[in-house]
Amino acid sequence: MMDSDCLSLLPAVCLVLADPKQSPPDDTSLEKLLDWFMELHRQSNGQVLLQHHPCLRDFISSVCTCKTTDPAILSYTLKLTGLLAATVQGFDLLEEGGLLVSVFERETWCACDLWEDASVRSGWLQGLLNMLEHQQALDFICGNGLIKVMLQLQNDRSLFVACLANQLLVHILNFLTSSNVTNGSDAVGSKELSLRPDWVSVSSEIMNAVVETLSSEDQPQVLQGLRLLSLVLSQCGEPIRSMLWKDVLEPLKVLVNRGSESLTQTLITVLQAAVRTPLLSQSEYKVDVLLEAMLGDGNKKECFQCAALIVKLEKCPEVLKRKATNIILLPLQCVSTQPQAEEEINVALKEQLSQKASCISLLMQSLSSLAELAHTKYLFEDISIHSVTSSVVLLLRMCSGHCPSSLLHINTFTHLIGCCKVQMCGLDTLRALSVYEENVDLRKDIFGVLLDYLQSPDSHATVMKKTFQAIKRWIVVCLPFPDLLQFISNDLFSVLEKRLCDLRWEVRDSTLEFITQLTAALNGNSGFTEALHTSAMASALLSSLADAEGYVKASAVTAVGEAVIVSFHQTALVNNSNLLEEALVQMMSILSQDTEGFPRRAVVKVFTSWLKGSHPERVLDSSLSSVLSLGGNDFDWEVKMHTLELAEVLMEKTLTSCPYAIQNFGSSKEMHFTQALSRLKDYGLFDLLLNSLFDCDRPVCEKACALLVKLRTLTAETADMNHSTFVLNVCGNRWGDEVERRYINKASDERTDSGPNCIKDFSLPKILQILDLDDMKKMLTLSSDHVVNSPRSLMEDILSAAQQCEENIVDCY
Repeated sequence: MMDSDCLSLLPAVCLVLADPKQSPPDDTSLEKLLDWFMELHRQSNGQVLLQHHPCLRDFISSVCTCKTTDPAILSYTLKLTGLLAATVQGFDLLEEGGLLVSVFERETWCACDLWEDASVRSGWLQGLLNMLEHQQALDFICGNGLIKVMLQLQNDRSLFVACLANQLLVHILNFLTSSNVTNGSDAVGSKELSLRPDWVSVSSEIMNAVVETLSSEDQPQVLQGLRLLSLVLSQCGEPIRSMLWKDVLEPLKVLVNRGSESLTQTLITVLQAAVRTPLLSQSEYKVDVLLEAMLGDGNKKECFQCAALIVKLEKCPEVLKRKATNIILLPLQCVSTQPQAEEEINVALKEQLSQKASCISLLMQSLSSLAELAHTKYLFEDISIHSVTSSVVLLLRMCSGHCPSSLLHINTFTHLIGCCKVQMCGLDTLRALSVYEENVDLRKDIFGVLLDYLQSPDSHATVMKKTFQAIKRWIVVCLPFPDLLQFISNDLFSVLEKRLCDLRWEVRDSTLEFITQLTAALNGNSGFTEALHTSAMASALLSSLADAEGYVKASAVTAVGEAVIVSFHQTALVNNSNLLEEALVQMMSILSQDTEGFPRRAVVKVFTSWLKGSHPERVLDSSLSSVLSLGGNDFDWEVKMHTLELAEVLMEKTLTSCPYAIQNFGSSKEMHFTQALSRLKDYGLFDLLLNSLFDCDRPVCEKACALLVKLRTLTAETADMNHSTFVLNVCGNRWGDEVERRYINKASDERTDSGPNCIKDFSLPKILQILDLDDMKKMLTLSSDHVVNSPRSLMEDILSAAQQCEENIVDCY
């Protein structure tokens, strides 16, 4: 919000901006200034800026009558004028003396060729869009023939201007509809609309222009017309929507039957918008007929694109979706040589599959669309999901170089060998197909092909990551089957151990991420946990903590942390395993010595997850104070943030575990609470919070302040307790120096005759009272550049730049 001092600078800023001899500020400064005006306009509570600041009116008049105005300044002025005219009072003030007409009727300044600048055209449109908030603004637009200009700009050479023109036209149609529907009915074909004659002519002019554009031979015009139509369908109500659809139905049929590939995507966007309206349910609007026509007979490449888009539509007729599904599956069935497909495959499709680029494109469309259907658990009628899944498995085998003896299309096979795009798409599809229960019978084939991909030295790193995602999903699905654990311990673990030694760090990282996810997913499965710890996997994970790559080391920390969590549920396993002991040693070494931030962050997060779980604090007691100390003094702000999150969990577990109540404290409860505070002090938690409160990184200060506020609330609620025995030493540490410098002067009543230097100890509640936490919290919520980005600073910069410009002119002279 602009204060009075800021507003006092406004006249001078207006003079500088209106002066053509001054270089205009950069576009960012003008946009920021306009944003502040918008905020001021929203908070003005009906007051009109023009009444209190006549310099704005003078500025607008000066800019629009100047023959040498800079395009950026004119564009800004047009937007600002529209904003100021968005209220009826502001509109009336600007209309006095014809100022509003001189701004938006281009004859005043168009002679200077300013209209040729795209920023001026977009400013003109944005200004009208800003203004269109009341009926007088619509009257102004209709009465001055501005609709015709908007329709011309709909086909502007600047895509940004053309899109803005479409938005404005839709806003006008929507404004007409929302302002005049007599009963709010949104029924298709509703005629209950009472418009003034001039407004009827405006809506007819816009709709006729859409029809004319769609009938044009100029393809860019057709595209803009289709975009405007899709906006009307998605944003306007009845009867505009159905009236326009009836008018465009014939030219749409022509465009669909023409089969232009460059229009396919935009046509589908239009039909998709139509499907989401009640038009679909009315047969006379023929939305489903157009969709079916888009599919054609499947002979053209774009038909597969259309089918891929149609299956994603939410409210598509079932017959149409089935036809689209059949088309989608054809490339997959053709490549996998399914017998029932041979009769259906047409010559055009075979030709496309014999060419590498089109073959890969079609298969990727087929696979990705199949995955989309699987995510919705689509019921395939007349198609066996079992055979579809087998086709995907076969395709993945072909991509890795296994050629079936029955393969009829040898050219297609050569295109697929080692094709990462098809492999990644196929793996995503195979993972999605896990939602179908009948596919569980294929688990041996599925795990077989996935294991082959993991074992292959030629598998791309990204393909490997996709393989891990697929195998994890299928393991979760097949969990009830007894042969699964045997597969994991005998086959999978041995492959994972090799992948942890892969030369590519991305593969090692993906492997560790997979192990973490799998361990978390199978938490509670005693068989898996025992297999994990009794195999060589535990040793391999510990070895990964010494990986040379920081990302991998961080993932190893997380994986080991998860392995410790699942093992803790089995006491016998924990007693016989030194995993936790070795993990603690290596993790503390990483936290204290590692030069990269990622592993250190991971270590602190692992301690937090351990503490959140069922691990008793006694298991971690020997390490927690070191973690808090090292993490709190780390040079990486994210490590410090994670350390504060660990402190929060520790604080909650320690304090909430003591059985005290807010009222009726007993001596044992008081003692227990005091012991809890003492434990936190021994961990170094309070030193951590107080030091972090004065950290150089604002997020760290914010988090520490929030935790101290919680602590202050808790100690205030227990004010009846005797905290005198629990004190903190103010002197000799970083936070103590800050407290003494900033806040001790406020506590003069606590000082002795010997002076403030004798004050060394304060009780925790007293320190929390001395600290002005509420004020600090308020200041910390402000961004670090809140002063620099203020409107006052912005205006001062504009004025300063103008003065420097004058000084430079003098110096040069």
